[in-house]
Amino acid sequence: MAVKKIAYLVFVFPVIVSLIFGGFVLADVLGQPDRKLNMWQFKFETQTGQQGDKDIRLLNLNSSYPISTPLNFRVMVNNTAFDCGDLYMTIYDPSTSPMQIIVQHAYFSQCFGQNNSTMPIQDTFTPVIDKTGPYQIVVEMKDKTNQNSTSVKANFNVQ
Repeated sequence: MAVKKIAYLVFVFPVIVSLIFGGFVLADVLGQPDRKLNMWQFKFETQTGQQGDKDIRLLNLNSSYPISTPLNFRVMVNNTAFDCGDLYMTIYDPSTSPMQIIVQHAYFSQCFGQNNSTMPIQDTFTPVIDKTGPYQIVVEMKDKTNQNSTSVKANFNVQ
């Protein structure tokens, strides 16, 4: 019986005390302002999947691009309600808060309906990014009246 009490005292009691003490320390640290628990510190490659409306798609989108190389994005809109509308293409740096605009272009009166053309029509969106890292492109198409819009966004890396 004495051996059992010594075994509890030597093996079980320190585990219980360390769990309680660790809980108090962790609660105190997380209670401080601007502190957060980030136990999942792995960085995964950003997905190039497009998120947004099904009426609009980004073409020529890769998961990564070489640094200082012109990017070539095209847009396809499948809804003729947006024919002859305005196209806005913006690249953001998602690692900043709020997200900083890296490149932004507007293309007005994009009439794609008759030829089912990709946009921008008779123009190109080929920005050059000189800094490595993750980026997000957001494309928005507004109709003639600027009342309705459709948009898509996607992530990519510059290496």
